[in-house]
Amino acid sequence: MRKHYSHYLIAYTVGVLLSISTATAQAAKYQSSTSIKQVVNNFLSIQNNSKHFKISKIDKRLRLKSCSNNLKANFPQYAQQIGRTTVEVQCNSSKPWKILITVYIKKYMNVLTAKHSLPSGSTLQASDLKVSLQDVSQISGGYFTNVDQMTHMVLRRAIKPGRIFSPAMLKPKRLVNQGDEVMVLAETGNLSIRVKGKALMNGFLGQRIRVKNVNSRRVFQATVVSNGLVKVNM
Repeated sequence: MRKHYSHYLIAYTVGVLLSISTATAQAAKYQSSTSIKQVVNNFLSIQNNSKHFKISKIDKRLRLKSCSNNLKANFPQYAQQIGRTTVEVQCNSSKPWKILITVYIKKYMNVLTAKHSLPSGSTLQASDLKVSLQDVSQISGGYFTNVDQMTHMVLRRAIKPGRIFSPAMLKPKRLVNQGDEVMVLAETGNLSIRVKGKALMNGFLGQRIRVKNVNSRRVFQATVVSNGLVKVNM
């Protein structure tokens, strides 16, 4: 009985060792999902200089030949580098392969939000704006980071405190109305001349509009710089 048990134990041990040997051989034959994920992790850490990303699970049943060279990772052409996107991992060896890994990348930036409630039609001032750190990968309608981009813009609709401003919420303030009398500032070198003109069209900040000199009746192009003031360069 003991002899029979000893033979069984030896057979079982040999079987276990063979199974381990086979599993090890299989592991060496195929690229592990862990190694692929590590390559993606290293790539994104360097690209984003942060850990604000998540790598989707890689199927452990994947059967890609073990790469004899170092794996390379990059963003595929035209792939965005924020939000839900993909990273391409490739093996450049005698038996090359490529695989796309889904990732989600967060990007935090200081964006401008409403400091307090504002009614529709409000002309924005710096005192109405507040800087807030946000994950811009979650913002689909765009955002602002520069106060100068927003001051003197007009709200198309009311906004609540803390709301992120998007370009669709704003419109430029009209500074000149068609038919208005405007002051025309003409500058050349150190010489500055001011004459009266008449706006022949509506104008917003930075817009070029047609203006007529009240005295000479000459029509020319001028840039709107503030309420009732346009500028031409001589």
